[in-house]
Amino acid sequence: MDIDLGIEVESWEQFNKLTESLLSTPKISSVTKPQKFRCESVLLDIIPFGEITDKNRRISWPPEHEIFMNMLGFKEAYENSITVRLSSFPELDIKLPSLPGLALMKIISWKEQFPERKKNAEDLLLIMQKYERAGNLDRLYDKEQELLKEENFDVINAGIRLLGRDMAKITDPNTLSAVRNILDGETEERSQFKLVTDMITGTPTLLDKFDDILFQVKKLRQGLVEASKNQCQTQ
Repeated sequence: MDIDLGIEVESWEQFNKLTESLLSTPKISSVTKPQKFRCESVLLDIIPFGEITDKNRRISWPPEHEIFMNMLGFKEAYENSITVRLSSFPELDIKLPSLPGLALMKIISWKEQFPERKKNAEDLLLIMQKYERAGNLDRLYDKEQELLKEENFDVINAGIRLLGRDMAKITDPNTLSAVRNILDGETEERSQFKLVTDMITGTPTLLDKFDDILFQVKKLRQGLVEASKNQCQTQ
């Protein structure tokens, strides 16, 4: 539906120079919301992060500063991104988030915008269930054999725990605490299980898989907790 772009900037002045430059071209136009633009038929969300955020890692859009956005996870996603070359002549490289970085942003964005962004929950489930296929199958059989054995050689569940561990490894303490609090709240016995509900309601074939998906979210939390404990022990 659209392209999401995170732009590391120092200030709103710098961000405004960027957007003014874009709008001076014939192909770019603004849309109603401050972060939304259109490039011909393609919608763009351009979100600033970096030094422009406040101490809680949020941005508030000028001039009213009434619209707040939580930018937790953007720093980690940027620092652990993958560089992809879109064009050689002229050279054009962009950074794409790794799957652990993308999963972090999906969890935080889902919680921040609930109940409006069910798609974030669906995307997170897709990352979880396909993680072992994203270049991690050899890791499970080679370097993570103990994890695979603990999951009775179920590569999907082992992959989900591995994703949780990989997320924790790239995350700073504040973001890790925020993500863990979300997963704690979505898996505890008294939870309303909003995350799992959003994961399955958009896909009719998953409607009878509630318990299975909840189990997988618990595996994601388990991996996150395991890695965070290991980090505390080594510090």
